Amino acid sequence: MRIDMRKYRVSARWRPVALFLAGLLVLCPARAQDAAAGCPATGFAACVQWCRDQYAQPAERERRHACFDALERSAQAPRGAGNPAPAAAAGAPAPVPPALATAAAELPDPRTPLERLWTEPDGVGFLPYRQSYLMLTQTNVPDNAPSSGNPVNNVPYSYDLQHTEIKFAFSLKAMVVSRTILQRNNSIWFGYTQQSHWQALDAAHSRPFIESDYQPELIFSHRFGDHLEERRGFQPLFLNLGLVHQSNGQSDPRSRSWNRITAQLALVNRLAEDHSIALLIRPWYRIREPAASDNNPDIGHYLGHGDIEAIYWNGNNELSLLARIRSAQLDFSTPLLFLNEGKPKKNSLQFHVQLFTGYGESMIDYRQHHTTFGLGVSVPYGL
Repeated sequence: MRIDMRKYRVSARWRPVALFLAGLLVLCPARAQDAAAGCPATGFAACVQWCRDQYAQPAERERRHACFDALERSAQAPRGAGNPAPAAAAGAPAPVPPALATAAAELPDPRTPLERLWTEPDGVGFLPYRQSYLMLTQTNVPDNAPSSGNPVNNVPYSYDLQHTEIKFAFSLKAMVVSRTILQRNNSIWFGYTQQSHWQALDAAHSRPFIESDYQPELIFSHRFGDHLEERRGFQPLFLNLGLVHQSNGQSDPRSRSWNRITAQLALVNRLAEDHSIALLIRPWYRIREPAASDNNPDIGHYLGHGDIEAIYWNGNNELSLLARIRSAQLDFSTPLLFLNEGKPKKNSLQFHVQLFTGYGESMIDYRQHHTTFGLGVSVPYGL
């Protein structure tokens, strides 16, 4: 059932109320029913893109599918004065027809990578949180005797570590409370990041893992809006408030840990269709511990009270810089072309280059200044 409001003379003051009542009469939101009719563009492909833009959020999936279904019905129905293009059927929308789903999938995703990283996944699933990679690294000064501001946590010298090791990290997050429950573009996420350093070439000492840092987080996220406008400079995307625990899971004297309350503001600048820059500003406050049990009381002096990360996406390439008060890390990744017959392909493994310099590459060496260079592979981040 459709109600054409043009047949009725409704004043502008009462028009929103009338539209709302019309939606109730057909048991679904009015804009989902008339989605296809509301397309301002001409042409099938353009209206498919309009449906994707209009109902881009996972919570609007049913409305998006209703819009697709309405377009499919319009395309298949004979045209004539007595046979206008029908709208979507009332009730639950039908599945997206295969031909239409294929056409929609081939259209470019209008969202920036950071928008995709912080959009509710379809169904239950995980999204990347930070970068995940595997690489061979070379450091100029291994930390053979890690020290701490607490004398109990000074590690005595045992043997010389090798300069070459394997470093890997993986990081995921999952939405635990959606914005449809919290309303007002709010959601709650759980994030987990792990980074390990492996002396894989040191056969004489049984190839030990010298450090693994574990970082679970609980994040309250507020999204400022569903869509970013094009060519408007830096625009706020989200504000995250987090409770973060980070430790290496070891006993004294190698034990290191701290807890923080963080706030992160994300700004995004859309440069072109597949070019964007994100700026993430994250101050934090360390939750104090009793002096006797604090494994690293001076960690704030070396790691500071926040970090700033700049990420540039150019097509399938990514360049990022993470800066703290006494350290910086530069990462660059690009598709491994030889895996895809010499052509870039989304969601394929990336060739990854990393340069770290300063303090705190891992928790055990937060007092050690060194420079590390690494080459390896990574999972596409936000692509």
